[in-house]
Amino acid sequence: MIKIRKSEAVVFTEPGKVAIQEFNLAEPGPEDVLVEIEYSSISVGTDRWALLGKLREPGKPLMTPFPHVPGYQAAGTVKAIGEKVTMLELGDRVFTPGSRIAKGWPGSCWGGHVRHHLTHQKNALKLPDNVSTRQAAGLLLSQVGYNGASRPNVKRGDAVIVIGDGLVGQYAGQVFRHRGAHVILAGRHSNRLDLAKKYSADEVVNSKMEDFPAWVRKKYPQGVPVVAETASQIALVRMAINLLEYSGQLVLLGYYPEGECLLDIHWVRERETTVHCPNASTPDRLKQTLDLVARGAMHLQELVTHTFPFREAPKAYKLIEEKSASFLGVILDWKK
Repeated sequence: MIKIRKSEAVVFTEPGKVAIQEFNLAEPGPEDVLVEIEYSSISVGTDRWALLGKLREPGKPLMTPFPHVPGYQAAGTVKAIGEKVTMLELGDRVFTPGSRIAKGWPGSCWGGHVRHHLTHQKNALKLPDNVSTRQAAGLLLSQVGYNGASRPNVKRGDAVIVIGDGLVGQYAGQVFRHRGAHVILAGRHSNRLDLAKKYSADEVVNSKMEDFPAWVRKKYPQGVPVVAETASQIALVRMAINLLEYSGQLVLLGYYPEGECLLDIHWVRERETTVHCPNASTPDRLKQTLDLVARGAMHLQELVTHTFPFREAPKAYKLIEEKSASFLGVILDWKK
Protein backbone atom coordinates (compact mmCIF):
# COMPACT_ATOMS: atom_id res chain seq x y z
CA MET A 1 0.00 0.00 0.00
CA ILE A 2 1.25 3.47 -0.87
CA LYS A 3 1.18 5.75 2.16
CA ILE A 4 3.56 8.61 1.36
CA ARG A 5 1.61 11.72 0.35
CA LYS A 6 4.29 14.42 0.30
CA SER A 7 7.71 14.75 -1.26
CA GLU A 8 10.45 17.28 -1.97
CA ALA A 9 10.95 18.66 -5.44
CA VAL A 10 12.95 21.12 -7.49
CA VAL A 11 10.63 24.00 -8.38
CA PHE A 12 11.12 26.86 -10.83
CA THR A 13 9.19 29.47 -8.88
CA GLU A 14 9.59 32.24 -11.49
CA PRO A 15 11.91 32.93 -14.43
CA GLY A 16 15.49 32.31 -13.32
CA LYS A 17 14.53 31.25 -9.75
CA VAL A 18 15.04 27.72 -8.38
CA ALA A 19 13.93 26.39 -5.01
CA ILE A 20 13.48 23.10 -3.16
CA GLN A 21 9.88 22.80 -1.97
CA GLU A 22 7.62 20.16 -0.49
CA PHE A 23 4.46 19.37 -2.38
CA ASN A 24 1.58 16.92 -2.28
CA LEU A 25 1.63 13.82 -4.44
CA ALA A 26 -1.49 12.74 -6.30
CA GLU A 27 -3.92 10.28 -4.79
CA PRO A 28 -2.45 6.81 -5.52
CA GLY A 29 -4.33 4.31 -7.64
CA PRO A 30 -4.33 0.51 -7.42
CA GLU A 31 -1.86 0.15 -10.31
CA ASP A 32 0.51 2.87 -9.11
CA VAL A 33 4.01 2.43 -7.70
CA LEU A 34 6.02 4.69 -5.42
CA VAL A 35 9.67 5.03 -6.44
CA GLU A 36 12.29 6.53 -4.15
CA ILE A 37 14.57 8.38 -6.54
CA GLU A 38 18.34 8.05 -6.27
CA TYR A 39 19.39 10.16 -9.25
CA SER A 40 17.68 12.48 -11.69
CA SER A 41 19.37 13.89 -14.77
CA ILE A 42 19.00 17.49 -15.88
CA SER A 43 18.11 17.97 -19.52
CA VAL A 44 20.40 20.92 -19.99
CA GLY A 45 18.65 22.45 -23.00
CA THR A 46 15.00 21.80 -22.15
CA ASP A 47 15.34 22.62 -18.45
CA ARG A 48 17.14 25.84 -19.27
CA TRP A 49 14.38 26.94 -21.66
CA ALA A 50 11.78 26.14 -19.01
CA LEU A 51 13.72 27.98 -16.29
CA LEU A 52 13.90 31.11 -18.42
CA GLY A 53 10.22 30.91 -19.32
CA LYS A 54 10.95 30.50 -23.02
CA LEU A 55 9.77 26.96 -23.71
CA ARG A 56 6.97 27.55 -26.17
CA GLU A 57 5.94 26.90 -29.74
CA PRO A 58 5.38 29.98 -31.92
CA GLY A 59 1.94 31.46 -31.35
CA LYS A 60 1.15 29.15 -28.42
CA PRO A 61 1.10 29.73 -24.65
CA LEU A 62 4.07 28.92 -22.44
CA MET A 63 4.45 25.14 -22.17
CA THR A 64 5.59 25.26 -18.55
CA PRO A 65 3.84 28.07 -16.63
CA PHE A 66 5.28 28.92 -13.22
CA PRO A 67 5.63 27.46 -10.69
CA HIS A 68 7.02 24.54 -12.65
CA VAL A 69 8.41 21.20 -11.45
CA PRO A 70 10.99 20.34 -14.11
CA GLY A 71 12.70 17.16 -15.23
CA TYR A 72 11.67 14.08 -17.14
CA GLN A 73 14.21 11.39 -16.31
CA ALA A 74 15.17 9.73 -13.04
CA ALA A 75 15.87 6.33 -11.53
CA GLY A 76 15.45 4.72 -8.14
CA THR A 77 13.92 1.83 -6.18
CA VAL A 78 10.30 0.76 -5.85
CA LYS A 79 9.29 1.30 -2.22
CA ALA A 80 5.52 0.70 -2.34
CA ILE A 81 3.00 -0.73 -4.79
CA GLY A 82 -0.75 -0.62 -5.31
CA GLU A 83 -2.84 -3.72 -4.75
CA LYS A 84 -3.23 -4.39 -8.49
CA VAL A 85 0.40 -3.93 -9.53
CA THR A 86 1.66 -6.99 -11.44
CA MET A 87 4.59 -5.69 -13.49
CA LEU A 88 6.91 -4.69 -10.63
CA GLU A 89 7.87 -5.80 -7.13
CA LEU A 90 9.18 -4.06 -4.03
CA GLY A 91 12.89 -3.47 -4.36
CA ASP A 92 12.96 -3.35 -8.16
CA ARG A 93 15.27 -0.70 -9.58
CA VAL A 94 13.50 1.32 -12.27
CA PHE A 95 13.66 4.28 -14.61
CA THR A 96 10.73 6.68 -14.38
CA PRO A 97 10.13 9.97 -16.23
CA GLY A 98 8.20 11.79 -13.52
CA SER A 99 5.74 11.95 -10.67
CA ARG A 100 2.09 12.96 -10.55
CA ILE A 101 1.18 15.91 -8.38
CA ALA A 102 -2.00 16.48 -6.40
CA LYS A 103 -4.81 18.52 -7.87
CA GLY A 104 -4.65 22.20 -7.08
CA TRP A 105 -1.01 22.82 -8.01
CA PRO A 106 -1.10 26.35 -9.43
CA GLY A 107 1.49 25.89 -12.16
CA SER A 108 2.80 22.99 -14.24
CA CYS A 109 4.55 19.74 -13.44
CA TRP A 110 6.71 17.34 -15.43
CA GLY A 111 7.83 15.84 -12.15
CA GLY A 112 11.24 14.37 -12.89
CA HIS A 113 13.18 16.19 -10.18
CA VAL A 114 11.10 14.89 -7.27
CA ARG A 115 12.37 12.74 -4.40
CA HIS A 116 9.48 10.28 -4.74
CA HIS A 117 7.77 9.40 -7.99
CA LEU A 118 4.16 8.29 -7.84
CA THR A 119 3.40 6.83 -11.24
CA HIS A 120 1.49 4.09 -13.02
CA GLN A 121 3.40 0.81 -13.21
CA LYS A 122 3.55 1.04 -17.02
CA ASN A 123 5.64 4.23 -16.73
CA ALA A 124 8.36 2.57 -14.65
CA LEU A 125 10.91 0.57 -16.65
CA LYS A 126 12.72 -2.16 -14.72
CA LEU A 127 16.51 -2.01 -15.00
CA PRO A 128 18.76 -4.97 -15.77
CA ASP A 129 21.32 -5.90 -13.14
CA ASN A 130 24.23 -4.38 -15.07
CA VAL A 131 22.70 -0.89 -15.45
CA SER A 132 22.96 1.38 -12.42
CA THR A 133 20.38 3.94 -11.37
CA ARG A 134 23.00 6.60 -12.03
CA GLN A 135 23.30 5.45 -15.64
CA ALA A 136 19.56 5.06 -16.10
CA ALA A 137 18.84 8.57 -14.82
CA GLY A 138 19.67 9.89 -18.29
CA LEU A 139 17.68 7.32 -20.22
CA LEU A 140 15.05 9.53 -21.82
CA LEU A 141 17.49 12.04 -23.29
CA SER A 142 19.67 9.21 -24.55
CA GLN A 143 16.51 7.85 -26.19
CA VAL A 144 16.25 11.16 -28.07
CA GLY A 145 19.66 10.45 -29.58
CA TYR A 146 18.66 6.86 -30.27
CA ASN A 147 15.41 7.99 -31.88
CA GLY A 148 17.20 10.30 -34.30
CA ALA A 149 20.07 7.98 -35.17
CA SER A 150 17.81 4.99 -35.79
CA ARG A 151 15.66 6.78 -38.41
CA PRO A 152 17.90 7.30 -41.49
CA ASN A 153 18.99 4.55 -43.85
CA VAL A 154 22.64 3.96 -43.01
CA LYS A 155 25.03 1.44 -44.53
CA ARG A 156 28.13 0.17 -42.78
CA GLY A 157 30.97 2.56 -43.47
CA ASP A 158 28.75 5.52 -44.41
CA ALA A 159 30.09 8.89 -43.29
CA VAL A 160 27.62 10.54 -40.92
CA ILE A 161 28.04 14.07 -39.57
CA VAL A 162 26.67 15.10 -36.19
CA ILE A 163 26.57 18.85 -35.56
CA GLY A 164 26.62 19.68 -31.85
CA ASP A 165 28.71 18.25 -29.00
CA GLY A 166 25.97 18.26 -26.32
CA LEU A 167 24.41 15.13 -24.89
CA VAL A 168 21.92 14.57 -27.72
CA GLY A 169 24.65 14.86 -30.33
CA GLN A 170 26.90 12.50 -28.39
CA TYR A 171 24.15 9.92 -27.92
CA ALA A 172 23.19 10.09 -31.59
CA GLY A 173 26.82 9.61 -32.54
CA GLN A 174 27.05 6.53 -30.34
CA VAL A 175 24.02 4.95 -32.00
CA PHE A 176 25.23 5.79 -35.50
CA ARG A 177 28.54 4.13 -34.65
CA HIS A 178 26.70 1.09 -33.32
CA ARG A 179 24.96 0.87 -36.68
CA GLY A 180 28.33 0.82 -38.44
CA ALA A 181 28.61 4.42 -39.61
CA HIS A 182 31.81 6.46 -39.57
CA VAL A 183 30.81 9.36 -37.32
CA ILE A 184 32.24 12.87 -37.61
CA LEU A 185 31.13 15.08 -34.72
CA ALA A 186 31.55 18.84 -34.89
CA GLY A 187 31.36 21.12 -31.87
CA ARG A 188 32.86 24.14 -30.16
CA HIS A 189 33.86 22.83 -26.72
CA SER A 190 37.23 21.12 -26.37
CA ASN A 191 36.30 19.14 -23.23
CA ARG A 192 33.13 17.77 -24.87
CA LEU A 193 35.05 16.90 -28.01
CA ASP A 194 37.58 15.01 -25.89
CA LEU A 195 34.73 12.89 -24.53
CA ALA A 196 33.34 12.45 -28.03
CA LYS A 197 36.70 11.04 -29.15
CA LYS A 198 36.41 8.36 -26.49
CA TYR A 199 32.75 7.42 -26.74
CA SER A 200 30.76 9.06 -29.52
CA ALA A 201 32.68 9.64 -32.75
CA ASP A 202 35.41 8.38 -35.03
CA GLU A 203 36.55 11.91 -35.83
CA VAL A 204 35.91 15.23 -34.10
CA VAL A 205 36.29 18.75 -35.45
CA ASN A 206 36.42 21.91 -33.38
CA SER A 207 34.32 24.26 -35.51
CA LYS A 208 35.59 27.20 -33.48
CA MET A 209 39.09 26.47 -34.80
CA GLU A 210 38.29 24.96 -38.22
CA ASP A 211 36.21 26.02 -41.22
CA PHE A 212 34.04 22.95 -40.88
CA PRO A 213 32.23 23.09 -44.27
CA ALA A 214 35.60 23.44 -46.02
CA TRP A 215 36.96 20.54 -43.97
CA VAL A 216 34.05 18.33 -45.04
CA ARG A 217 34.16 19.33 -48.70
CA LYS A 218 37.85 18.53 -48.88
CA LYS A 219 37.23 14.97 -47.66
CA TYR A 220 33.79 14.44 -49.21
CA PRO A 221 33.44 16.60 -52.34
CA GLN A 222 30.00 15.15 -53.14
CA GLY A 223 28.76 15.49 -49.56
CA VAL A 224 27.79 12.84 -47.04
CA PRO A 225 24.61 10.72 -46.88
CA VAL A 226 23.43 11.77 -43.41
CA VAL A 227 23.78 14.89 -41.24
CA ALA A 228 22.16 15.26 -37.81
CA GLU A 229 21.76 18.80 -36.45
CA THR A 230 21.45 18.93 -32.66
CA ALA A 231 22.41 22.51 -31.79
CA SER A 232 19.02 24.12 -32.59
CA GLN A 233 20.25 26.89 -34.87
CA ILE A 234 18.72 27.52 -38.26
CA ALA A 235 22.08 28.64 -39.69
CA LEU A 236 23.48 25.24 -38.78
CA VAL A 237 20.48 23.52 -40.35
CA ARG A 238 21.23 25.36 -43.59
CA MET A 239 24.88 24.36 -43.33
CA ALA A 240 23.88 20.75 -42.68
CA ILE A 241 21.79 20.64 -45.84
CA ASN A 242 24.70 22.01 -47.86
CA LEU A 243 26.95 19.22 -46.54
CA LEU A 244 24.62 16.47 -47.75
CA GLU A 245 25.02 14.54 -50.96
CA TYR A 246 22.15 14.60 -53.45
CA SER A 247 19.14 12.76 -51.97
CA GLY A 248 20.82 12.86 -48.58
CA GLN A 249 19.09 12.64 -45.21
CA LEU A 250 18.80 15.42 -42.65
CA VAL A 251 17.96 14.62 -39.02
CA LEU A 252 16.67 17.51 -36.87
CA LEU A 253 17.27 16.68 -33.21
CA GLY A 254 17.14 20.06 -31.50
CA TYR A 255 14.46 22.22 -29.93
CA TYR A 256 14.08 25.11 -32.35
CA PRO A 257 12.69 28.19 -30.60
CA GLU A 258 10.83 31.01 -32.25
CA GLY A 259 13.09 32.67 -34.79
CA GLU A 260 15.08 29.47 -35.37
CA CYS A 261 12.28 27.17 -36.49
CA LEU A 262 11.42 28.23 -40.04
CA LEU A 263 12.85 25.78 -42.56
CA ASP A 264 12.77 27.00 -46.17
CA ILE A 265 11.29 24.18 -48.24
CA HIS A 266 13.49 25.15 -51.19
CA TRP A 267 16.59 24.28 -49.17
CA VAL A 268 15.54 20.63 -49.12
CA ARG A 269 13.55 20.46 -52.34
CA GLU A 270 16.33 21.45 -54.73
CA ARG A 271 18.50 18.48 -53.67
CA GLU A 272 15.66 16.06 -52.88
CA THR A 273 16.65 15.90 -49.23
CA THR A 274 14.75 13.67 -46.83
CA VAL A 275 14.11 15.32 -43.46
CA HIS A 276 13.61 13.25 -40.31
CA CYS A 277 11.97 15.02 -37.35
CA PRO A 278 11.91 12.51 -34.48
CA ASN A 279 10.24 13.82 -31.36
CA ALA A 280 8.39 11.67 -28.83
CA SER A 281 9.58 8.97 -26.49
CA THR A 282 7.78 5.64 -26.40
CA PRO A 283 8.10 2.58 -24.14
CA ASP A 284 9.57 0.53 -26.99
CA ARG A 285 12.21 3.14 -27.80
CA LEU A 286 13.16 3.46 -24.14
CA LYS A 287 13.54 -0.33 -23.92
CA GLN A 288 15.66 -0.41 -27.07
CA THR A 289 17.85 2.39 -25.72
CA LEU A 290 18.19 0.63 -22.37
CA ASP A 291 19.25 -2.52 -24.21
CA LEU A 292 22.07 -0.61 -25.93
CA VAL A 293 23.17 0.79 -22.57
CA ALA A 294 23.16 -2.69 -21.05
CA ARG A 295 25.21 -4.02 -23.98
CA GLY A 296 27.80 -1.24 -23.61
CA ALA A 297 26.95 0.33 -26.97
CA MET A 298 25.79 3.57 -25.35
CA HIS A 299 27.76 5.41 -22.67
CA LEU A 300 25.70 7.58 -20.35
CA GLN A 301 27.57 7.76 -17.06
CA GLU A 302 30.84 8.51 -18.84
CA LEU A 303 29.38 11.79 -20.15
CA VAL A 304 28.41 13.08 -16.70
CA THR A 305 30.72 15.92 -15.69
CA HIS A 306 28.88 17.30 -12.64
CA THR A 307 26.87 15.76 -9.79
CA PHE A 308 25.09 17.92 -7.20
CA PRO A 309 23.21 16.92 -4.04
CA PHE A 310 19.57 17.67 -4.84
CA ARG A 311 19.44 20.52 -2.32
CA GLU A 312 22.12 22.24 -4.41
CA ALA A 313 19.88 22.26 -7.49
CA PRO A 314 19.93 26.09 -7.56
CA LYS A 315 23.72 25.89 -7.88
CA ALA A 316 23.42 23.33 -10.69
CA TYR A 317 21.03 25.52 -12.67
CA LYS A 318 23.19 28.58 -12.08
CA LEU A 319 26.07 26.70 -13.71
CA ILE A 320 23.86 25.83 -16.68
CA GLU A 321 22.39 29.32 -17.06
CA GLU A 322 25.61 31.27 -16.62
CA LYS A 323 27.94 28.68 -18.22
CA SER A 324 30.53 29.58 -15.63
CA ALA A 325 32.41 26.32 -16.22
CA SER A 326 32.57 23.62 -18.86
CA PHE A 327 29.96 20.91 -18.38
CA LEU A 328 28.11 18.19 -20.24
CA GLY A 329 25.96 15.77 -18.23
CA VAL A 330 24.59 17.18 -14.95
CA ILE A 331 22.97 14.91 -12.33
CA LEU A 332 21.12 15.51 -9.08
CA ASP A 333 21.85 13.03 -6.27
CA TRP A 334 18.73 12.44 -4.12
CA LYS A 335 20.53 10.20 -1.62
CA LYS A 336 22.44 13.14 -0.13
